[in-house]
Amino acid sequence: MRVTSPRLAAGWLALMLGLVTGVCAEARAPLIPIEDLFADPEMRSVQVAPDGQHLAFLAKLGTGRIGIALMDLQTGQAEALVAAKDENYSSYFWKGSDRIVFGGDIGGRESTALRSISLSKRRVTELAEAYKELVADRANQAMIMDRLHFDPNHILIYGNRSVGSWTFRLYSLDVRTGERFAVPGIDDTGATLDIIVDNAGVVRGRTIVRGGNRIHEMRQDGKSAFFKVAETEGDAGMISPSWSPQAFAKDNDTVYVLVLGDDGEIRLRSYRVSTRSFTDEVNYEVESDPGDVVMSRDRSKLLGIYYTTDREHVHWFDADRAKLQSEIDAALPSTFNRVVSSSDDEKVRVIVATSDVSPGTYYLLDQSRDKPRLMRIGAYNSKLKESDLRPMKPISYKARDGLTIHGYLTLPAGAEGKRVPLIIHPHGGPYGIRDEWGYDPEVQLMANRGYAVLQPNYRGSGGYGVSFLLAGRKEWGGKMQDDLTDGVKWAIAQGIADPDRVAIVGASYGGYAALAGVTFTPDLYCCAVNYVGVSDLSIIAGFARNNLGDRTYAKNWIGDDAEYLRTRSPVNYVQNIRVPTLHGYGDNDPRVDIDNWKRLKRQLDKYGKKYTFVRQAEEGHGFRHEDARVAFYREVEKFLAANIPNGGKVEVGPDRVLEMPAKKPAAE
Repeated sequence: MRVTSPRLAAGWLALMLGLVTGVCAEARAPLIPIEDLFADPEMRSVQVAPDGQHLAFLAKLGTGRIGIALMDLQTGQAEALVAAKDENYSSYFWKGSDRIVFGGDIGGRESTALRSISLSKRRVTELAEAYKELVADRANQAMIMDRLHFDPNHILIYGNRSVGSWTFRLYSLDVRTGERFAVPGIDDTGATLDIIVDNAGVVRGRTIVRGGNRIHEMRQDGKSAFFKVAETEGDAGMISPSWSPQAFAKDNDTVYVLVLGDDGEIRLRSYRVSTRSFTDEVNYEVESDPGDVVMSRDRSKLLGIYYTTDREHVHWFDADRAKLQSEIDAALPSTFNRVVSSSDDEKVRVIVATSDVSPGTYYLLDQSRDKPRLMRIGAYNSKLKESDLRPMKPISYKARDGLTIHGYLTLPAGAEGKRVPLIIHPHGGPYGIRDEWGYDPEVQLMANRGYAVLQPNYRGSGGYGVSFLLAGRKEWGGKMQDDLTDGVKWAIAQGIADPDRVAIVGASYGGYAALAGVTFTPDLYCCAVNYVGVSDLSIIAGFARNNLGDRTYAKNWIGDDAEYLRTRSPVNYVQNIRVPTLHGYGDNDPRVDIDNWKRLKRQLDKYGKKYTFVRQAEEGHGFRHEDARVAFYREVEKFLAANIPNGGKVEVGPDRVLEMPAKKPAAE
């Protein structure tokens, strides 16, 4: 990956004071340009330096790629810090107040190259390379395991040391020099799946695979032996483990852990390693789908925990933090407001405000002065107007076997009380993933073009308990697909959808579901869009990338029986397709190999099926470069308009005056 000295793109937003006011009353939404919906973000991942003097954020720089920009909070001046010529940077974090670690991959292969840069010296240090081929040239790779919050110079990685080496183990990586040192006491056999580190940077817990189960272990210190604290039986532990440590308290003895009970409920508990027992300090039942545990910067307090039901929520354990949140929410009443970064003294905080009609606006809360100030920094995408976007509504319906399926419905403007074209939009994954309430550019594109969008969280999705999750195991093309079909029938029965104008659009597993929809239920849909979707399950089953977890997942969740793989693979039933289809694939996809498209294309051609395809040589699992992304969704827009009868927005011709009474048309 080549690094260049960048400049900021023209028209960068200056630091602005004050708050945005409310949204204008709803009117008929104009067509939103594809380029606006799928543009690279103007600003995202805003983080304040530990000393509170600078902000960093990802932004499009003068190179045309996503890089890191820097803002001086004393002067309000923003400048470009670093960018790549060959790839967008996708992540970064502060290590102390003078160094940033950042990364991005090449061509969508999901092998992240790591770099660090010193703000004072403006010198980039190479930490780890991305590989340019799928399995070859594996040099100096690094998967970050822990950022080591209290250590400004090191992070923990799983990686290898030399070109072509398949031996991966845990290393301490010096972000100043790139040197890596093996961490003793942690095996390198591939059996260790996860670790937890205390505030001194010592590995104090791990999860290992043994006999098909996940064994969860802790230890008193870096020299002590590990002891077993819990065991998750069977393959459910891959997605919903019974023991999931979140963070150590300041005493380095108390650890906060999410515990899955026999009743299927998840609780946040406090556990003392020295006594090998739970304490009464924390014993909180999480309502559903736990997210981040929030700690004070010095780890002296457990502040709260995020969780998701129909929407994201937070429970605060700390009264002062709850009071601060209520003040933030009073100032920003129409959005969900989350503190995403703070200085070490917690007097300077970054807030992102989001909703179903807002991809995000960033604010700076400065409490270092006598009078706290809330300042608007910038927006993820200032081209979008909330009044032009459509709200997302939580819904639920019963599947044919009585299981309740939750999801979300987004209606186009003017749809109330009418039957409209429907697009069913299944999420990827599939297991443990779920759709959530919030802004989604794909959903907004389809709703803006006049289609209702239904997003079912079919069985196997996360957030609805272990039983719901397990109900989807080995149900590719089976009950998971039935849940989508039943969602279509529900929307028709509710008077929402026109049964003659239903399409299915999905990516990854959702792309598989789109293919399964038009092969296994060919009368249900009038067209389908398959974006990086699996067409042949035998490829997925055989594509576990030399990784114990991948192999176990493929066997236990997808299946390895040859007949099952054959009968659940849409590529073997292309002859059933009766409607046009659109397909998008990237040659470098590390998750859904391009052979899925090659085999599918042969069958589509063999049976003379009508299809459109978009294939990108330098993209992976989804098109990450703006030009490729915009071009793909432009094809989606045209495809849906052409293949959903009388669907989408209708171009209105010039006005014509009619005589009264109207004359009869001339005979043809």
